[in-house]
Amino acid sequence: MKQALLASSALMAILVAAPSVAQDATPGSVTGRGDCASSTNNSAEKDCPATPEDVVAAQQSGGTGASTADPGTGAAQDEGAEILVTGTRLRSGFASPTPVTVSSTADLRAAAPTSLTDALTQLPQFRNSSRSSTAGPSAVRGNGAAFLSLRGLESQRTLTLLDGRRVVAASAAGSPDVNLFPQDLISRVEVVTGGASAAYGSDAVAGVVNFILDKDFTGLRARVQAGVSDLGDGPSQQAALTFGSSLFNDSAHLLLSAEYRRTGEIHAPGQRPWADAAYAIIVNPTGSPARLIAPSVASNASFGGLIVGGPLNNTQFLPGGVSAPFQLGTAVTATTMIGGDGAPTQFGFTAGLESYNIFGRLTGELTSGLSVFAEGSAARSTSSYDLARPSQTSGTAYTIFNDNAFLPNDIRTRLAAAGATSFRLARVNRDFGYARVDGRSDTWRVTAGFEWKIDGNWEAEGYYAHGSNEYRVETYNNTIYRRLFAAADAVVNPTTNQIVCRSTLQGLDPGCVPINLFGEGSPSQAALSWINGSAVQLLKLKQDVAALTVRGGLFDVPAGRVQLAAGVEYRRESANQTSDELSQTVISAAGVRGLPASFVGQRGSFYLSNPQPLAGSYDVKEGFVELEAPLLKDSPIAHSLTVNGAIRAIDYSTVGTLTAWKVGGSYEPFESLRFRATRSRDIRAANVSELFTGPVSIQGTVLYNNASTAFIGRRSGNPNLQPERADTITAGAIFRPTFIPGFNLSVDYYDIKLSGAIAQLTPQQTIDQCNSGFAPACAQITNPGQLTLQIPTLNLSSIKTRGVDLEALYGFDLGGGNVRLRTILTYLDKYETTLPGTAPIDRAGDIGTQGTPRWSGTFSINYVAQPFDLFVQQRYIGSGKIDTTAAPGTFASNHVEPVWYTDVTARFNIPGAGGNAQFFATVNNLFDRTPPIVPTIPYGGYRSTNFALYDVIGRYFTAGFQAKF
Repeated sequence: MKQALLASSALMAILVAAPSVAQDATPGSVTGRGDCASSTNNSAEKDCPATPEDVVAAQQSGGTGASTADPGTGAAQDEGAEILVTGTRLRSGFASPTPVTVSSTADLRAAAPTSLTDALTQLPQFRNSSRSSTAGPSAVRGNGAAFLSLRGLESQRTLTLLDGRRVVAASAAGSPDVNLFPQDLISRVEVVTGGASAAYGSDAVAGVVNFILDKDFTGLRARVQAGVSDLGDGPSQQAALTFGSSLFNDSAHLLLSAEYRRTGEIHAPGQRPWADAAYAIIVNPTGSPARLIAPSVASNASFGGLIVGGPLNNTQFLPGGVSAPFQLGTAVTATTMIGGDGAPTQFGFTAGLESYNIFGRLTGELTSGLSVFAEGSAARSTSSYDLARPSQTSGTAYTIFNDNAFLPNDIRTRLAAAGATSFRLARVNRDFGYARVDGRSDTWRVTAGFEWKIDGNWEAEGYYAHGSNEYRVETYNNTIYRRLFAAADAVVNPTTNQIVCRSTLQGLDPGCVPINLFGEGSPSQAALSWINGSAVQLLKLKQDVAALTVRGGLFDVPAGRVQLAAGVEYRRESANQTSDELSQTVISAAGVRGLPASFVGQRGSFYLSNPQPLAGSYDVKEGFVELEAPLLKDSPIAHSLTVNGAIRAIDYSTVGTLTAWKVGGSYEPFESLRFRATRSRDIRAANVSELFTGPVSIQGTVLYNNASTAFIGRRSGNPNLQPERADTITAGAIFRPTFIPGFNLSVDYYDIKLSGAIAQLTPQQTIDQCNSGFAPACAQITNPGQLTLQIPTLNLSSIKTRGVDLEALYGFDLGGGNVRLRTILTYLDKYETTLPGTAPIDRAGDIGTQGTPRWSGTFSINYVAQPFDLFVQQRYIGSGKIDTTAAPGTFASNHVEPVWYTDVTARFNIPGAGGNAQFFATVNNLFDRTPPIVPTIPYGGYRSTNFALYDVIGRYFTAGFQAKF
């Protein structure tokens, strides 16, 4: 802790000493195009943040592509330079009003060599992204996939592109898996942190993340690396081979890439005391504070079974069926306690992942200015994950009858003496083993297109792409409820004197193997094999896209040329999911005593998953126009003034015609200062999961008519969903003073108001919303003797979020080398959600539920003095609250302390290799900082921290070698 604080203080002192103010930077993130394009000061230009072209040039000259781009060697971009950057479809030398952050692959790998996703999610703009190491397989979230989420608005509201083109989804939620992109062929990543639907279409509500390929790579590049945690677990291995060559006298170019990646699963917390301590938030029986955050929280059940209620209450079964008193812990509630003989709930820790991908691209020049290309890629990703052990507690506890054949004699005698004929048995079935998920995702994509420079002014490009993803997930060792309770009702066959399942005496449940539940380890393997099975789903996703874009200059005005981009696009998305028979079977209680009422009538026989069929498709036709006009240049009142506008008409087969638009401008009063602003209307239509998911059975307990009431119900998609609409404002300034060469500062404000957000109510929210007069919720409730809830996906809430992004860069020469300081810092002022008829809830600063700290950022220093290259980064996650909605007195302390993580990367370029061979080593979380204790919300969760926000693995070492031939 002391070392971490000292390191943090030292790095902060360096950053503040430089005129970069206290701001963060992920290595290699630079303010986007045009911020330096119009400078005519050579000294300032020398240390200007690299433009996208500079990043490419620096990487190509660096041989291996892993050397950090020197900000002093970027090619100067004069005012007439024309570039194309994400956020606009125009190609011009004017500055885009939309904030764009550019990160080179080299710098991203310095921050997190495990994957580009891990590095990108260190940027404070990314929140609630799904990383492969902490995401288990599911049809909606994908096969341990990596999905990017800007502003905490979820991945379905962030458009992820590869070279400006859409990629087939890796899940029913509609997002591609970034891990399956050809990572060693990616030269840079451009992030638009503002609405971009007018330029790119639906889904770009929070912004766009565009992975740009190095299409001109030439040579053979190889990379190998391996990593392991400080505790010896979570091993990783990667290997990549990239080849590029010109053909036919430079009239064609071939690119080939192959990559392999494996990350080992961590099954249990092991040597991580903070995780193994089983922290949870529980109700305080004494009432003050109302909730306790405590370690050693356990269920009011035991691993061998606990009798709850009745004359034998609090009698537990030890191994071998021996009965003993159950020792209660402290803070005992109806469901939990601290310590005692209770059984803690356990889950798998991190997922294991293995992936292969290959990529090829061939470009050919047919005539001067006209070229065609074809791309193809294939990838397979597999993932494994421990989900949970089945538990029968509270309303789902076993009912054991006095004629149970396995019942120990002493318990049978005591039961008879008390005049009772049955008792309820609460049991955490650790001896059943984890329910486990194995997923496999196979993705194919082919693209063909052309690029045509019609003349010196106009150009056109078009492409067609077809992609498909076949995703199979099997949840095995998955308890089948009817079989479990049939096997638990074990009796002696009066004819054969053999122990059998009682239901088999009625000709039901053929093959049933009776199970002994008394004492951990008592169930036979034959019984476990019979009560467990596999829920299997196969999801097939397809995407077809065709697009045509033209761009060029319309005419000249005194300040420059008016630019136009226009285009049309067609897209079709389809999904088809099949599942196993048991997942679709309605549970029947016929002939089975003790089957909980909440299970009866449920569609889906398994403890977990129960995937349902899904089938649906939609198509989209789009057309857009974008204009940019320079109004002033080198005038007495402005060095430059440019306005920009775009409009897109989008015709969905599901919801009809929609319109997205954007207006913006860039004003430079003098050479070193530029202001920029945009106002946009962005849209997102429902994805295939939200539209077409079949009904999935649910059950539980809610507060209904002032009483705790059991319910059954179904969740489902909704084909009648309307599109989400977002109104976004961005406004900022870029300051690049000529009197401080190499210093650049940008500050941008954002404000997003999203209406009609697509989501599902929880069961309790359905009841509460009906009570407040929300008619759509009331329509989902019936109570013909059994409370039944139908919970479809709806256009439910509004989301309002606003904040400020700050980025600073300072580069200078020192001791024969070059130093670069970089900061990226985000302040979240508001993250407010509102359900109909309720008061807004602001989750800004909420660590437990939303994972949205008010302050977050990265601070880095990079020193390059050949042959050495040293990179040090501090990651900052600000303080916050466990729950921003908690009333005073809910917790003894609702405060969560800030966290600093330190990352160090060292590179050594082998002398005499011309910079083409390099060893590298990285230590992430150098001081092994453990995450704060923030148990899962809602109350009663069993994960000790927010896995999506904090580093849960600890100190991690990576080393490797790369070379270019």
